[in-house]
Amino acid sequence: MLRLINRIKRRSRSELVIKGLCMITMGLYLYCVLSITLIDRTSGIRRHVLRPMWELSTMLQSGDYTYWSGQIGGNLIMLLPLGFMLPIMAERFRNIRSAAIAGFLFSLFIEFSQYYTGRGLFESDDIIHNTVGACIGCIMYVIIFEKLIDKESETD
Repeated sequence: MLRLINRIKRRSRSELVIKGLCMITMGLYLYCVLSITLIDRTSGIRRHVLRPMWELSTMLQSGDYTYWSGQIGGNLIMLLPLGFMLPIMAERFRNIRSAAIAGFLFSLFIEFSQYYTGRGLFESDDIIHNTVGACIGCIMYVIIFEKLIDKESETD
């Protein structure tokens, strides 16, 4: 506890405000994701598709690019904010590996919950796409952060 207090004391006021706002935003974001994927759905039968990349192959075979690209794109976008906000909240998430692990674990939690409750289809594709989305979010954070650092060093 004392270490945490000392770490907080070393942070600037603006950094603490940004982290606090990010934590509030993260809480709202997680609630929205869980609402979309679990809470607002009705229970049904337990279903699963374990074949990786089945959505992509189905899209290419059926020619229905609108529906399937929406499915794939939606899953890529869904965890993108997670990959972007985690590095703001904690330095240990400022690399792609940590973002991938966090995205994978959160996606796995969602998929197992959907399967267990019967409120969705457990899909390996969702786990893959969500993980990639979290990684894209982390990459966006790194790019933006590096540009901010470059601008600060130019003004010094």
